[in-house]
Amino acid sequence: MSGAIANLIRVHRWTLDERRRTLGDLERLAEKLTGDLAAIEAELVREREMATSTPDMAFAYPAFASASRQRSEKVKVSIAEVGKEIDRARRQVEAAFQELKKYELAQASTERRKQEALKRREQATLDEMGLTLHLRRRASDGR
Repeated sequence: MSGAIANLIRVHRWTLDERRRTLGDLERLAEKLTGDLAAIEAELVREREMATSTPDMAFAYPAFASASRQRSEKVKVSIAEVGKEIDRARRQVEAAFQELKKYELAQASTERRKQEALKRREQATLDEMGLTLHLRRRASDGR
């Protein structure tokens, strides 16, 4: 039974690790998307400044700004979708952690019961030895 619990613990620990890796990947993706959004906004500001300082560039700015807004909206949608995935991944990590803990507690309980049974057997052996020694002394004293 203990070997079966150990195998279950190993499988659930692996599952938990996989779910944590997935969550980490999603969080890194969210950070990258946030960085991309900031880069788009910074690029829009640079182009706006260039368009105001260089009249030759001013005619192209509206098209660039429109394209930048569209890219920005797509990235915002992606960030929202990844946020939902992160929430779901966190729930999966929590569920995997709780499942692992259930088996770890079962194993600890089994081990504790084994130790208690061993201690009871040892104590019974010591009690028997003590009683035997007492009876021998009593018999040798002539009582």
